[in-house]
Amino acid sequence: MSANDSRAAGRWEQLNRCPECGEDMQRSVQVGEQVGLYYACAAHGRFRYSWDRDALEPVVEELPTSNSQLPKVPR
Repeated sequence: MSANDSRAAGRWEQLNRCPECGEDMQRSVQVGEQVGLYYACAAHGRFRYSWDRDALEPVVEELPTSNSQLPKVPR
């Protein structure tokens, strides 16, 4: 393994660590139209790898913008 290979492997290893607390995170499976690498920290929530910034960034959960997007409640 070359020096570049070991640096790259170390960089990818950092993705498994929460940027807030340094604890191990679990990689989330992709669902539906979700694109990208997502990780979850038990204490700090979800993070997404940003290819543009080459860093993990917090995922902001989108709130429904209308009643039609809310789940149906059985009556």
